[in-house]
Amino acid sequence: MGRYALLVATGEYEDARLSRLRAPSQDVERLAALLEDPDVGGFAGVRVLRDATADEIRRAVEDVLASRTPDDLVLLYFSCHGLTTPARRLYFAAANTLQDRPAGTAIPRSFVNEQLEDCRAAGRILVLDCCFSGAFVEGFKDASATVLDDTAQGYVVLTASNAYEYAFEQDTLSLEAPRASLFTDVLIEGLSSGAADLDGDGWVDVNELFGYAHREVRRRRPDQTPQFFAQAGGPPLRVARAGRSVPTTVRRSASYTSGQLLVARGFRAAAEPVCRTLGPLGRRSVLFVRGVPVELSDAAAIAGAFQPDDPRDTLGASYVRELIEEVHRVAGDGAASAVAVAQGAILRLVEAMRDGHNPVRLMHGVRAAGARAADLIAETAQPLEKSDTARLATSSSGSAEIGEVVGQVMAVTGRRGALLVEPTRRFGLDYEITRGLRFDGGYASPQSITDRTRREAVLESPQVFLHAGRLAAVPDTLAAAPGKVLVVCEEVSDEVLRHLDTGKVVVTAGREVLLPLAAVVGGRVLDQDLLMFRVGQADMGRAAKAVISEHSTTVIGLPDVGAPGAEAAGIIRAPAEDVGRVSAAVRTVRGAVTAGVLRGAAVGLREVGELLAAEATGSAAEVAGWRALAGALSEPSRWIAENAAVEITDLDPLLIDSAETARAVVAAATATTARFLLVA
Repeated sequence: MGRYALLVATGEYEDARLSRLRAPSQDVERLAALLEDPDVGGFAGVRVLRDATADEIRRAVEDVLASRTPDDLVLLYFSCHGLTTPARRLYFAAANTLQDRPAGTAIPRSFVNEQLEDCRAAGRILVLDCCFSGAFVEGFKDASATVLDDTAQGYVVLTASNAYEYAFEQDTLSLEAPRASLFTDVLIEGLSSGAADLDGDGWVDVNELFGYAHREVRRRRPDQTPQFFAQAGGPPLRVARAGRSVPTTVRRSASYTSGQLLVARGFRAAAEPVCRTLGPLGRRSVLFVRGVPVELSDAAAIAGAFQPDDPRDTLGASYVRELIEEVHRVAGDGAASAVAVAQGAILRLVEAMRDGHNPVRLMHGVRAAGARAADLIAETAQPLEKSDTARLATSSSGSAEIGEVVGQVMAVTGRRGALLVEPTRRFGLDYEITRGLRFDGGYASPQSITDRTRREAVLESPQVFLHAGRLAAVPDTLAAAPGKVLVVCEEVSDEVLRHLDTGKVVVTAGREVLLPLAAVVGGRVLDQDLLMFRVGQADMGRAAKAVISEHSTTVIGLPDVGAPGAEAAGIIRAPAEDVGRVSAAVRTVRGAVTAGVLRGAAVGLREVGELLAAEATGSAAEVAGWRALAGALSEPSRWIAENAAVEITDLDPLLIDSAETARAVVAAATATTARFLLVA
């Protein structure tokens, strides 16, 4: 059975005589979210029409009803001004409705009734939240089949009031622009809390939903009387899953929006094939690219190729892609783990919002938990021993061969030394030891970036201009230098950055770097005094390659250039499909040298989550947000164990993870989760 809904909400009116209503736009978001929630309404298609004209509403009603089959359930909802004429004819106001000309500018009750009667769907539910909505039943076929008996398979109408009453919000008339409608608010409360499941069978049918709404509305507003009418008979139509036994204390209404639910659903669809790749025994995901099945194991490749079956999932899927890009940019590794953490947090936060927690307060809890998790990672991390270099590289790359090669090269260059990873057409890995230098200090201007993905400037066979002190103006030697030039100086003026040609990259670094770099690239370290004399191209150094990031620079020397005794550097050459894994392993080791390591297979991250959960503080919503992130930190280890078909306790105890990568995972997942909570 297909389940479809059209929610019509009109709060803004061109006719100034029809007062503005705030309730429809607020109510419709919450109701749409509940209906689309697979754990509540499970409706496959929910269309929301806000502040539309009468013609647009008629077309939308006809579209949703005309294409239904006998196996379908369809729900129509109107939240707007209800207008009645002296002859007791009921009209639903549209954005362009004229108060004194409803027949030509509003939606007549007869049109809605005829469309529902002609609809082939076995189940048809009409919910009317407007003043005088009970007038809809006047002339209704089989009006005697009212109130709470076992009716409902067929055509059912639930109204907020009888034919002569206004619809209220607490002590305020709906005509006076309430904050939220009492009737719809009670419906949402009953569906989201499960309290409308009066018989405790796990389902909320229309009879139960009306019974709950009638009781609660009358309890809060004795002068408002919801109505229930039905045609035909049979088992009651099921509106939603209760999902749990009836709670002893009714929860607050769900606070999430349909936009958040769409993001959560799209994120989940794109996250699952990524999470399946986690761990040394992670699976390979098959996706269709232009109709052709492709086997992929890289998180970025999977997210880039993923195309949702439902176009509404596109936004959530884009969150996954952007999260992976951020983790790769910061840490180079851990993208799939970040996706798993964010997915786990989002699922927990949807449940928290289903319990009525405010999303902004949840966000405060998530951010506080993310900051504390970073501190706990730093506190629990252990130093990386030199003998563990290969082991960490193996854990990061999932390849013992990559781990061994990285360990061998770093044993020569040092774990902070110059090391580049390049693609090769040969089979397997090989490496070369040469001369080079890696030092702290990145490009002075982001305009130098040549690789937008990695945010790096890559220079092949550059000349190297070395300058001690402040470079205040562009010297003639530098201005005349052809091709690519790497400029290394202690300080640089804005004027130099403005006037240097494209291809000349400026790096600022301490004076202690200049002499070791001159030993690698040759040339002289110049200063303002030397530049006053005749200085030529021979005074500049030469390099095989330079890679400059935001924070560091790696220079690889030429075999016949430089001084004996220059520092060693390594070049690892790998097949194109392995370059990413080797680069990630190198970055992971370098990060671990500074930040230390945790227990591997994400077990260390799980243990941090357990410590974090015990420290939750703040309001109820902030605690819920804190615990959502804390619990989500166990998701990567759960996926790794599931993919390897073992228990978490059986994961290899010798594996280790970089603490810096763990912090990047937490930071990126926290930012993505907070972004999700701010969706309106």
